[in-house]
Amino acid sequence: MRLFIAIPLPHGVKQKLLDLQQPINGIRWQSQEQMHLTLKFVGEVDTTTASELREELDNITYSGFSMTIEGIGYFPEGKQPKVLWAGIKENANLQELHKNVEDRCKKKGIAPENRSYKPHVTLGRTKKTSKKAVVSFINQHNSFVLPDIPVNEFALYESKLHPDGARHHRLQTYLLKSDQ
Repeated sequence: MRLFIAIPLPHGVKQKLLDLQQPINGIRWQSQEQMHLTLKFVGEVDTTTASELREELDNITYSGFSMTIEGIGYFPEGKQPKVLWAGIKENANLQELHKNVEDRCKKKGIAPENRSYKPHVTLGRTKKTSKKAVVSFINQHNSFVLPDIPVNEFALYESKLHPDGARHHRLQTYLLKSDQ
C-alpha cells in the first residue's frame, strides 16, 4: 500500500485554489480530489505496517488551529520547475503536528524525511513547461493569500497511481481537540 498522511482542505479553500488554474502548456493541474496539505509521505508499506500505523496515529492528541495559505512557488527551487505549489505561512502549530506525525511514523520503522518540512499544497505538475511561463504565473499571483483556514483533523490516505495522476482514498480520519 502506498500511503501518506495529510490535512484535508475545506471545499471553499479547494475552490479558490482551483480558480487559479489557467491554460499553461505542459502543466497538469491537480483535481479538487487531489488537493491536501501533506504532513508525511509514508510510501509503500505492507498491510501489517499500515494497520499498526493507523493505531499509532490514534495516539496523537493535538488541538485544532488555523493556518494561512500564502504565496505561489515551485520545486525544485532555482531549477526547471516540476511542481507548482501554494505555500503555507510559517505556523508553529503545523510544525508541531508534523513533528508528532514524524515521531509516530518513526516508532513504526518508517524513515523520517531527509529534507526539511516545506508545507505546501500542490497545484500542478509540469512536463516540459517553460520556466518563463511558470515564473509569469507566480508573478501574476504573488499576493495570493487565504487566511484563517481551520485545521481540525488530519487523515491517513492510500494513493494509487494511474496514468492520469494519483487517486487518493481516505483510510482513517483523526480529529484534533477543540479548545472549547
